[in-house]
Formats: sequence, C-alpha cells, structure tokens
Amino acid sequence: MTVPMRAALYLRVSTARQAEHDVSIPDQKRQGEAYCEARGYQLVETYVEPGAAATNDRRPEFQRMIEAGWSSTSGSSRRTASGSSRSRRRWATIRCTS
Repeated sequence: MTVPMRAALYLRVSTARQAEHDVSIPDQKRQGEAYCEARGYQLVETYVEPGAAATNDRRPEFQRMIEAGWSSTSGSSRRTASGSSRSRRRWATIRCTS
C-alpha cells in the first residue's frame, strides 16, 4: 500500500493592505487544495502569513511550517530546506501565487 505524500500550504500576501482586502489568500488556498487533490496529496496543514514581506525567513508561520516539516521527517536521512530527503521525499510544501 502506498502512503500518500503529506503536503502543507503556505499562503502569503506581501502587504497589510492586501491582507485587509483579502486579496489573493482565498485564491491561493483554492489553487493549493486543487493541486493536492489532483495529485493525491494529503493536505495536513495550511499556514497563512498575511501582510508579511519575504525579505527574510523570520516570519512566524513560515518558521512554524519549517519546524513541522523537520519534525515530520525526523526518521529520514539528510534533509534539505525544502523538506526533501536524499533517500525518500516525505512531504511537500505547495505555494500558489495569483
């Protein structure tokens, strides 16, 4: 039996103004959910970072997502920042833009 790949969505808009007007987040969510469903991925978490510029990686939800990815692959071999393992990929993070 094949275990489905687990996936997390990271949804972000750059400015507080975009977040206030709900620009893009719902669309990103729809696209990400459709992507996971089409590929048989098990969507386990959605992280939302409204109004956070991507000038660095010190964004709370981004860090929470990375930590969850690391902890979910604790039994695998060497990992990369994207969550992939040299021996076996165990999770995926999908980011859709609109």
